[in-house]
Amino acid sequence: MRTSSRTRTALPARRTALAGVAALALALSACGGGDDDSDDSGESGSDSADGDLTSITVGMIPISDVIPLYMGVEAGIFEEHGLDVELVAAQGGAAIIPAVLSGEYEFGYSNIVSLLIAHDTGLGIQVVSNGSTSTNVAGDDVTEVAATDESLQSISDLEGHTVAVNALNNFADTTIRAAMEAAGADPDTVEFVELPYPSMPAAIEAGDVDAAWTTEPFRTEILQAGGHIVASPMLDLADTPDSAYYFSSTELVESDPDLVESFVAALHESFELAMSDEEATRQAVIDFTDMDPDVAAEIAMSQFLPEINREGLEALAGAALNYGTISAEPDYDTFLGNAQ
Repeated sequence: MRTSSRTRTALPARRTALAGVAALALALSACGGGDDDSDDSGESGSDSADGDLTSITVGMIPISDVIPLYMGVEAGIFEEHGLDVELVAAQGGAAIIPAVLSGEYEFGYSNIVSLLIAHDTGLGIQVVSNGSTSTNVAGDDVTEVAATDESLQSISDLEGHTVAVNALNNFADTTIRAAMEAAGADPDTVEFVELPYPSMPAAIEAGDVDAAWTTEPFRTEILQAGGHIVASPMLDLADTPDSAYYFSSTELVESDPDLVESFVAALHESFELAMSDEEATRQAVIDFTDMDPDVAAEIAMSQFLPEINREGLEALAGAALNYGTISAEPDYDTFLGNAQ
């Protein structure tokens, strides 16, 4: 297996230039969006650093959902498509989006709602590929509501309780509100508390929150500590919904379509690799994230499918519009481009 000389996947790895876009990242994470005030200092990915290889940087979150990207780089798939890939770990999509807009990253990975918010505020981003897809199995999905309180057994039971989410006015509270309303419960009685994913298991144990909308490996950590799954809100919106996309700036998509095509082709080959051997994929998760092997053996694994679930996207966008997360129905042709 090979690793590009420019690959940087250790958890602490982070471009110092991210500080320069922190203000926009904060605005995005709060759902307010904002203008891109970053300097256009990024160089085009078309400049090759290794002769016949084009150097690109991909902003991602070091979680199991991006494991095909890591596996593809390690296996040399991206090199076969003429790409020298540097993977840069960031705290989340809210930090990745402005870095892509500034040209610091050619491509990024983000949850769908953060991208819908960026699109809604007029930021020039465009989806280039699906990223990760639900298992479509309630109670065994990657992102779910978990708790240790035995009185919480369904989405309706969250009425009057405190629920941790990784970001307010984003994916978590949007899907929980939609699922509660569909079940005849009142989502306005829920107190949503913003917490980083790694803090959620301890917050539940300490009684600081009653439940958490969480993802792997923290979902499994809660279960191994005696918790249980309360609900799978994503699956109440649509069958087999996608949760995240890979994206680029509209400027890059329009100026260098060949680069985008090469990246997407390599990415989809990497999806096939990750889906073909679950044991190897779980081992890659351990290598990539330093996850405890006992936890890695138990985590739910997303599906990695090239096709975008348009019905699921429209259902999610409809919920986001209904609860004020976005202000208008997306222009899907502009948002998805050739990825649809």
